[in-house]
Amino acid sequence: MEYKLGNSLKTKSIGNTVNISCPECGKSSSFGVFTNADTRLSARFPLFTHEDVYFLVCPCCASVFTVDERSGKEFKKGEPLSIGSYDLKKLKEFK
Repeated sequence: MEYKLGNSLKTKSIGNTVNISCPECGKSSSFGVFTNADTRLSARFPLFTHEDVYFLVCPCCASVFTVDERSGKEFKKGEPLSIGSYDLKKLKEFK
């Protein structure tokens, strides 16, 4: 059993990428990069899990993509080339 703690409505902008190609519309542009926290309580060890969710928004077609946490952390540290078009994955649907 797993419970999500809070709803973490605090989305932070952490910058813009270099020009990358959007998988949806095919246009090349600078994507906005945002982060949000995902904290959960579960009945197994560790009791609390926390991860930052990184997502990008295409300014041309408003498609939303996600990247893995490692790439997002590198981008946040100031590594502008850590996110490329090959890193983009469709954002999973929330239920």
